[in-house]
Amino acid sequence: MSSAPRPEPTPASEAPAAAISVPPPGPGNVVWATSTDEARDRAAREGRFVFYEFAKEECGNCQRMDALLYPAFDFEALLASAVPVKTDLVSPEGKELAGRYSIEEAPSVLITTPEGRLVFLMQGFMSQGDFFRHARRGIEEYRTWAAKIDSQDIPKLSAMEAFETGNELYHRSDPQSALPRLKRAVTAPGGTREQREDALELLAAIELDLGRPADSRKTIAQLLSGTKDNQRRERAELFRAQIPLAENRPAEALALFRKFQKDHPTSPYRERVRELVARLQERVAKP
Repeated sequence: MSSAPRPEPTPASEAPAAAISVPPPGPGNVVWATSTDEARDRAAREGRFVFYEFAKEECGNCQRMDALLYPAFDFEALLASAVPVKTDLVSPEGKELAGRYSIEEAPSVLITTPEGRLVFLMQGFMSQGDFFRHARRGIEEYRTWAAKIDSQDIPKLSAMEAFETGNELYHRSDPQSALPRLKRAVTAPGGTREQREDALELLAAIELDLGRPADSRKTIAQLLSGTKDNQRRERAELFRAQIPLAENRPAEALALFRKFQKDHPTSPYRERVRELVARLQERVAKP
């Protein structure tokens, strides 16, 4: 679970999928998709990954990437396992994807499964040799790790293994697969108090991300009822105050943030909470 306050939810963009100019063909059979939707659909049908290049207009290093990487035979070999698409970093969909994977610069290369699980990410331009070496190694390491995940019998996992794989799945942007593993980490026999509480924190965040605020509220209440860690309690109370925002209940969120201010006057998050309280006060005051 993030230790910093989350921003208020904003409506999802309704803009169509965006891609910018497709690079010239590679030396063989590299065929670029013309949109991210097409790339994901093709990858799902063909059992391949999706290769996103994030670029933007007037990006000199993006042009260098096109010139150095894409005509190379190594690129054709790399793309045997992926469908490539070029995405504008500043388009509505580009911003949404960049936010999901914490991408901040162009050019960047992101490789995912068709469902969106992170396989490989490189931000910024690297030399041709470094790029291909890191990309190949990233894909190989992912395949080894994914085989381990696929072979897991979740009800038999230890608390530690359930948490570790659930945590990595979450950070690879696959919360659905992380969820049952974190639930196992909470209930697995032999787990320590710290392991259970780590799992509860992350589980609450995932449930909220998946649009299950009622489940998230129950999970954070379970954590609050048992933890003896003051820093963890502070994080949990702060997180609990944010749950009503996902339910469009700003008055309830405002009351919880005010309670947080009263209970934690020296919190390292006090300035951010003060800003949220001011915004919520304006929002609640509007007819």
